[in-house]
Amino acid sequence: MKKSIFLKLAMIVALMVAGLTPAVVSGDGSDPWVAGIQVANLDTQPATVTIDFYDTSGALVHSYTDPTAIAAGDARSYYVPTILPDSAATTFRGSAVVSSERNIAAIVNENAGSGAGYDQPPGILRGSYTGIRAAETANTLYMPVAVKAFYGFNSQLVVQNAGAAAAVTFEFFNQAGTSIATYVASSVAANASIIVELDAPPTGFPTTGSIPSGFNGSVKVTSSSNLAGMVNNMTTSFLQTYNAFTASDGGTTLYAPALFNAYYGYVSSIQVQNVGTVPTNITVTYSDLIVKTVNNVAPNSSATFYQPTEGHASGWMGSATVTSTAANVVGVVAQLSSVKASNYNAVSGGATTIVAPALFRSFYGYDTALTVMNVGTVATNISVLYSDSLTNSCTNVQPGKSCLFYQPIEGHLSGWGGSGTVTSTAAPVMGIVNEENIAKTDGDWQYSYNCLAP
Repeated sequence: MKKSIFLKLAMIVALMVAGLTPAVVSGDGSDPWVAGIQVANLDTQPATVTIDFYDTSGALVHSYTDPTAIAAGDARSYYVPTILPDSAATTFRGSAVVSSERNIAAIVNENAGSGAGYDQPPGILRGSYTGIRAAETANTLYMPVAVKAFYGFNSQLVVQNAGAAAAVTFEFFNQAGTSIATYVASSVAANASIIVELDAPPTGFPTTGSIPSGFNGSVKVTSSSNLAGMVNNMTTSFLQTYNAFTASDGGTTLYAPALFNAYYGYVSSIQVQNVGTVPTNITVTYSDLIVKTVNNVAPNSSATFYQPTEGHASGWMGSATVTSTAANVVGVVAQLSSVKASNYNAVSGGATTIVAPALFRSFYGYDTALTVMNVGTVATNISVLYSDSLTNSCTNVQPGKSCLFYQPIEGHLSGWGGSGTVTSTAAPVMGIVNEENIAKTDGDWQYSYNCLAP
């Protein structure tokens, strides 16, 4: 039996390849987009990987099967332009399904930039999101952050139909709790994808209402079919990318392992969406003991917590626990410096084993940092086993605290790209990975993604 991962239609952009001019949300239409897919084999046996590419109408464009199996515990990168046939390599726009007879995980890295190497300023954009297992799709999705001309950012909402043909409805909420607009895609084929760009929307958008300039709110997506989704929030200089949530992702407690206030130039924010049916009070408790609360957050709407305005010391790096009094919530963390930006998902729980499918040391200039947070109630020891057999550990990590594993100082060979398996002795943990080309300061050379349960 194959275990599949839906690589949601960031593939609208993520699987955009050289030569095609995408409808980039910020209007920088001169830059082509390309994507790389990192697949990790979580099994104890070699894994054969197949990647099926679908265009936006749901038609199968190409099926690629790797002739060499991925060894147990190892990972491999697939650069999309090199595995598509010549007939599609400069025109493809769509989504993908990655499958194997083994248990796998996948990360998608989106890339845009000027010039033949897609790495020349201006307009260098980088974003990352995790593939979704078929069992993790749902007929309702939540997007806590959607923006239109908000400090220069605009959203691109991307949804892939993981089931039978069906209508898909997008409903937009402001932070006062009001439903201000809807958009209905009346017939979306199986495997097809929908792209809604808030500054350059599809014909007939919105179906009802309107979305004003300066909008910073949230979205609820519904269908009779199961869906997978993701969001790109962009300017001409920054790209922040996150996975859409299902109701099962929500909880009355969320965890965010890496937050900043002027930490090496980085700041952060948390935007939390109420996915329940009644208003709720949302509180964020930080590792420096600062506590902030927003009361009466309406169903489907969101609240923003911006760390630079909350009293954290300059240079602070820490973590946070989000709690909700009356309804389940989901949340997204934004990380931003003067030239680089990314998102990751705050999560409602953890596991004693998690996987980071894409880790690097000087891999095409990229290094990674893995941050792991104790989301349990007792202290725990945390260790990482890498696919090159190196290990690292932290001891006595207290509840609500995080441990940082920085790959460039752990002894990995220069040029290494692999994966890591994190284990915790006494408490569940969650983790995020920041990928950054530190030497590059002329564009947004950063990705972030959430670790996965095996």
